[in-house]
Amino acid sequence: MRDEGGASVGKASRRKKQRITRPETRTWDPAIAARRALRDRTATATLIDNNPYVAARLAESTQTTFQHTLWHYIRAGLPLADAWHETAAWIMGETGYQGPWPHTAQLIADYGVWERERHLALLRDSEICVVSPAAHAALVAAALTLETTDLLTLDRDTDIPLPAALVVLPEPVVLSVQGDIAGDLSVLGWSFTTMYGADGEQCPAVGVSGMLPTDGPVQSAEWRQFLAEAKAAGHRMPPWTPAGTNGMRADASTRSTSSQAAALVQARARHLLRHEVGDLIHADPSIPVPEVAQWSGEPIDDPYNNFADRYLFAFWRLAAQGVTTVTDTPAPDPATPRGPSHNNASGSRDTAGVRLVDLRRTTDRSPRSDDTPSSRRYSHRWPVRMHKVNQWYPTLKRHKVLWRGPFIQGPADAPLRVTEKAYHLNV
Repeated sequence: MRDEGGASVGKASRRKKQRITRPETRTWDPAIAARRALRDRTATATLIDNNPYVAARLAESTQTTFQHTLWHYIRAGLPLADAWHETAAWIMGETGYQGPWPHTAQLIADYGVWERERHLALLRDSEICVVSPAAHAALVAAALTLETTDLLTLDRDTDIPLPAALVVLPEPVVLSVQGDIAGDLSVLGWSFTTMYGADGEQCPAVGVSGMLPTDGPVQSAEWRQFLAEAKAAGHRMPPWTPAGTNGMRADASTRSTSSQAAALVQARARHLLRHEVGDLIHADPSIPVPEVAQWSGEPIDDPYNNFADRYLFAFWRLAAQGVTTVTDTPAPDPATPRGPSHNNASGSRDTAGVRLVDLRRTTDRSPRSDDTPSSRRYSHRWPVRMHKVNQWYPTLKRHKVLWRGPFIQGPADAPLRVTEKAYHLNV
């Protein structure tokens, strides 16, 4: 998920040149969210297929990224043929597109077709996980504490419950690079793949696909013009716009010293390359991370274009350690009005196959009987902080990232509030 400016949301990134506003957190209903996810998935799959504007958007951004990366390698002193090979390995090989990568313009067009088919396969065949606001706040907070070495502990055969799935967020996450709003993410998908290196090496990997909300909070003038042109040509854009694919190494490379050293060298090169391509100079590939995990709805800094990877890593680990729960979405209440059409899937209201990911409530924090009575009454609930640890597993002979907490504080019947007020950004 790359663009020419180092943006974190990929090839269809929409740079923001004006104010964006995040509204107050609204009441979230899991049944409505599940129906909407089903409707949007179906509409997106239908509108992506044979849509020349979606294809052109992906191809144009891929070509721009390719050209910038190629020029970076040429400036570094590589011959043109070697620079081309290294560029193709970084942009295409890491996402699972196997070489050879011929030195022709057709390569980019072929890759664009392959990438669109990958998105379509996810949309058509994958299980949907709808994330609640409470779980989402915990996942974002956990993702912010992760470092490069944490991600290298991932083993797809033992850490990931499904070979492919879609994760639908309760609201778009606004990403920024060096203070510049880069885009917004609303859907993440993953599928098992193989990562191909420039020297012919291969390793198990996960392809991470991102999708942007077409009507999300980041609405630049350039993006609105693109939507108008597509509409005028008779091509409606899907609810979720494909934003490209990342390759995430998933062979638990930290199990041995040699493989971890090689993986860290590769990760450092990738981080530096992302900054060089985006004209962002940063010598240290380690991201300063907070020791305590908490998120209040603000934009996420994503200098290395790996927030999607970190979010999914937290998604898998928190589910494995029981911090989050995964259940079938509840059936809608027959007594509840159906509401506006945009909150309902067309046709059947059945949400079979959609899983609700929620934050486990570990404690109600109810006062003990001997506590002094208090007149304090909270009007909302909120996620409480958590801490990251690297737990050693002797039987596996490797570390796994765990988080202590979080839990939900406040009355069980009160609405959840991730942030107290809207934020306003002038970019």
